[in-house]
Amino acid sequence: MAHERIYIATEDKPVLIGSKDDPVPEGIKVYPGFDGLLDQDCSQEDCFQSAGREAVDGILLGLNGAIMAYGQTSTGKTHTMVGDKTRPGLCLKAAAHLFSEAGLQGAQIEVTASFLQLYLNHITDLLVNDGHEKKLKLREFVEEDYVDTRVEGLSERPVQSMDDVEELLEEGNKRRQQACTALNASSSRSHAVLILNVTLWQGGKDDEATQAKLYLVDLAGSERVKDSAATGDRFTEAVHINKSLFALQGVVAALADGNPHVPYRNDPLTQLLRPALGGNCCTTLVATVSPAQRHSRESEGTLNFASSCRRIKGEVFVNSVRKPRPWESKPKEEPVKEEPEECPWASLAKLDAASVMDSQMLDTAHGQIHVLTCGPSDGEAVLLLHGCPSDAWTWKWLFPPLLYNKYRAIAIDMPGFGSSPGTRLGSRSELNNVKGGPLDIACAVLDALGVQKANVVGYDWGAGIALSMGLLRKNRVLKVIPFHPSYSPPKGENLGAMSMNVLVLWVKEDQFHNLTKWRKHFEALPSAKRELEVYSIGSRWKPGMSLGGDKRLGPQLQRRILAFLAGEASQEAVSGSLEKRLEAKGATTAGKLVVHAQNVVVADALEDAGGVAKALREVEDPTKAAVEQFRQLWSSGKLQALYAERLTGSSASSASLFGALPEMSPEALSDPSILVELGLWSAAPEGWERMKSTCRYGVDRRVLVRGKVGTKPADANFMSLTESGSDRTTSKAVLKGKKDKDTWLVDITAADGGTKSMEVSKAEVLRLNQRHKLLASGKHLQLEDGLKCDYSSPLTRAKLCEIALALSPVVKDLDFNTADGGQAMQLKAVEVIRKCLDIITFQKGLDRGRSPAMCDDVAKLACHGQGHCHTVSSTMAAFLNPFCQVLGIDMKYRGGYSWGGVNMGEPADDTVTVADSPERHQWLELTLRPSLESYVCDLWVADAVGNDALRWHITEAYQNRLYPNGSFNTGQQICPEKSSDVDLPDLDFHF
Repeated sequence: MAHERIYIATEDKPVLIGSKDDPVPEGIKVYPGFDGLLDQDCSQEDCFQSAGREAVDGILLGLNGAIMAYGQTSTGKTHTMVGDKTRPGLCLKAAAHLFSEAGLQGAQIEVTASFLQLYLNHITDLLVNDGHEKKLKLREFVEEDYVDTRVEGLSERPVQSMDDVEELLEEGNKRRQQACTALNASSSRSHAVLILNVTLWQGGKDDEATQAKLYLVDLAGSERVKDSAATGDRFTEAVHINKSLFALQGVVAALADGNPHVPYRNDPLTQLLRPALGGNCCTTLVATVSPAQRHSRESEGTLNFASSCRRIKGEVFVNSVRKPRPWESKPKEEPVKEEPEECPWASLAKLDAASVMDSQMLDTAHGQIHVLTCGPSDGEAVLLLHGCPSDAWTWKWLFPPLLYNKYRAIAIDMPGFGSSPGTRLGSRSELNNVKGGPLDIACAVLDALGVQKANVVGYDWGAGIALSMGLLRKNRVLKVIPFHPSYSPPKGENLGAMSMNVLVLWVKEDQFHNLTKWRKHFEALPSAKRELEVYSIGSRWKPGMSLGGDKRLGPQLQRRILAFLAGEASQEAVSGSLEKRLEAKGATTAGKLVVHAQNVVVADALEDAGGVAKALREVEDPTKAAVEQFRQLWSSGKLQALYAERLTGSSASSASLFGALPEMSPEALSDPSILVELGLWSAAPEGWERMKSTCRYGVDRRVLVRGKVGTKPADANFMSLTESGSDRTTSKAVLKGKKDKDTWLVDITAADGGTKSMEVSKAEVLRLNQRHKLLASGKHLQLEDGLKCDYSSPLTRAKLCEIALALSPVVKDLDFNTADGGQAMQLKAVEVIRKCLDIITFQKGLDRGRSPAMCDDVAKLACHGQGHCHTVSSTMAAFLNPFCQVLGIDMKYRGGYSWGGVNMGEPADDTVTVADSPERHQWLELTLRPSLESYVCDLWVADAVGNDALRWHITEAYQNRLYPNGSFNTGQQICPEKSSDVDLPDLDFHF
C-alpha cells in the first residue's frame, strides 16, 4: 500500500494528527516527498514495481543502474534484495524482468554476473571457493566524463536466465559472512554487491550494441551495540560496518550539497560504490525502517540519509559500443527482400485522397466540427481520432482499405486542429471525459451522422480517447484499436473493466512511445479481450515519419486492422512464443499413463492453428485467479481465520492473496458487468441500464424540507405545518412540480390533517435529499470520529469481495423492471451487507477481544470490531458505498436527535422537544431507485430492536424515534445534479 509521508514520534507517547495539512505537533518528525512509500503489507512484486523496474528498464536503454538497500539491521534489507524461493527479491526480479523484456523487444542480450562482499574493509569474491582468502584491490579508471571503479581479479560468470542468477546468489550467500545478534538471528555482517554486466543488440546492425551495469547492493545494517549486544568478533564487525556507513553518509552529504570535493576515498565501500553514487548511473535507494518505537532514532537516521540521497542530481548517458553479436564475428549479408504483395486496394491509394473523401463541417452542441468521411452510409462505422498535434488527414493511409472493404470511415478534426475552429482541448487522459471534451465531441459527431455504434481507431492522444470511450461510452463502441496510446488511466477508468476487444499497435523503434512503460496498462486489460501487435522497422524510423504511410509497414498495419475488424486471427498470431505447452495424453511401452508436454508446437500439424495458438498464449488473469481462490476459502468458512491472522499482525498466508484481489472503490464499480467479469456475481441485475436512466426527483417522492412544524413527538401536530411551530426539518413533504428552474412545489401535511402547498428552494431540496459523496483525503475516505477507509488496502479488498460473493444470489433475483422496482431485493442486499460486517455495538457490553472504537481503520472494525453509533454507521457507509451504484441505492449519512427507544431496553420519551442540536445519534438514509422510496438503515437501533431497523421507512422512523437535522457531520458533500435527475412538471402556483 502506498502512502504520502512518514511520521516518526521521537517520544513514546500517542499523538493524533487530523490531516496532512495540520501543523506537525511537537515530538513528531515528518518525512514527505519520497518517490514511493511501501508498508508491511506490500509484496515483493510491489517493491520491484516501485523501486526496481525503472532502473532495469534503463539498463535496456544502455543506462547504468543501481538499487541499494540501506537501513538498520533486522529491517529486511536482505529479504528485500535477495528474498527466498517463494518470495524472490529485487535481485531475482530484476534479472527476470531483464531477460523477459529483452525477449519481448526482440533483442539479443548477453549478461555476465559478479558477486562480491566487503567484510572488515576487505573485498572478497563470493563466486570462488577460496575467495575469502584473496583480498581483491580496487582500481580507478578516469573516463572522458566520469571516474569508474573496478575490482581487479573479480570473476565473471555468464547467466542466461533468472534460474542462473538464483543459483549464483545461493552459492555466493553461503560464503557471505552472517552471524546471530540480539536483533537478528541471521544478521548480514558484510556489504554484498551483485553486478550484472549487460550487452544488448537491437536493430539490424550486428556490431552496434549498448553496454550497461546494474549494481544490486545489500548493505549491512547500521546498529547500536547496546541493542545488538555485540561482543568479540561481532563488535569488531559492527565497528567496521558503522564506520563504512558513516563514510557513505559523508559522500552523500557532499554530493547533495554540491561540494567540489567528495570524499570517496575515505572508505573502500564508497570507492566501490562511486559509479552508483556520483557517476554515470541511475540509482534507486530502498530505505528500510523498523515500525518499533524503540528504534525510532535509527529510523530517523535512515530517513535523513534517504532525504539527502533525493537531492543528488546526476548525469547519465547511453553507453554505446561496437561489438559483434556473440554468435557471429562477421556481419551477415542482407538477404534480398521480396517486395510485399500489392494490396487489392492499391489502385484506390493512388487516387487523390480529396477525390474519395467527403469534407464537411458539422454543427454540434459543442460547436462546429470538421470531419472527413468516405464509404457507404450504411457501412459499419470506423471512427478515426488523430494525435496531438495532428489532424484528420493523418489517416489518409487508412482510407483506401476501409473504403475498399465497404466500411464507413469518419475522421474528426478536434477543436482547434485541422479545419475545426475553436480552442484546442487539453490532451491529458483525465480531460477526456470533461464536459464538452473529446468523448462528448466524438459522440456528438456520431449523433450528427446518425451512427449509433462505431469501431474506434486512435493514434497517440486519439488512442487514449479511444480507450476512454471504450470504458465510459461502451454503448457507442464496437471495438477499440489504440496505436501508440498516450494514456494513463485517470480516476474512475479501470482498464480491467473493458468489455470490448482491443488491439494495441506498436512500433518498437518509436522513441516517443515507450512500450516497456505502457505494458502495465496493456496487462491491466482483460486477457480475453486484448491483443498486442508489435512491429519493427529498424533504421527506417525517423522522428515525425508517417508510420502508416511507410511502404513496408503501411500494408502490414492495414491488413492487421482489417483482420481485427472482421474478427479474423492474424497469420502473425499463429507463430511466436507461447505461455503454455501443448499437452497430450499417452502411454509408455510398459503401459504407464503419461502426459506429453510439447515445447515446440508446429502449426501445420494442427487443424485449428490459430485457435490452439490463442489458447496456448492465454495467461491466467491473476485477479480472477485470486477471486477464485478467495471464493473457495469463503465457501469453506476459512475467511474468519485469515481475518483474525491479519488483525493480530501475522499476515503471511493472506498477504499475497488479499493484495491480488480487485480494488472495488465506487469509481471502480461503475457497472455491474465488472463484478460479473471478475467472477464475483453470476449475473447483473435485470433492468439496470433502465434504472440508471430514471430520475431521482419525480412527482410524489417524499423529501425532507425545512418548515415551521410541531416539535414534540407526543403532540398530534408533530412534524406537521403549524403557525406556532418552529423551524425544523420534516419528512412530511411530497414533491408535486416546479414553479421555475430554481423553485419547486411540495405538499406538506398540515396540523389540521390536510395538506398545504408550499414553494421551496430547489437548492435546499438538493441539500437535504441529494445522495452524499463521502469526504476523501488522498487514498482514504474520511469518516466520523477520524475513521478512515482505504479501498486499495488488502484487508478492505478482501471484505468487499466477501460482500460481493454474498450479494450474488440476491442480485440474481434483483429485477428493476418489477412492480416495486426491485425494492424487496434492494433491502435484502442491505441486510446481506450488514451481516458480512462482524461489528457489534457497545449495547451488548464491551468485548475486549474486538478492535476497539479507537481503531481508525474501518476494515479492521468490519472484520471483528465494536463501537458506538458513529463507528458502526461509518463502517456500514464505507462498505455499502461501492455497491450503491450497481444496486440502485442513493446513500446519505444522517445525524440528528433521538428521543429514546434507540437503546436496548430503553422506552421512548415522547415528552421531549426535538432540536437541531445537540446531535445525539447517527445513521444512514437510503433512497431506492427507481421506486424513490426512502428508508433508514440504523445499525445501533438494529442491535436493540432487530433487523427491521435496517429497512425502516422514513415515515415511521422520523415519526417515532429519529429526527434528521440535515447537517453534514463527516465533511460529506452532495453529489452534483445530473440532467436526468429531475422529472417534475411545470406548475402554476398562487397563494
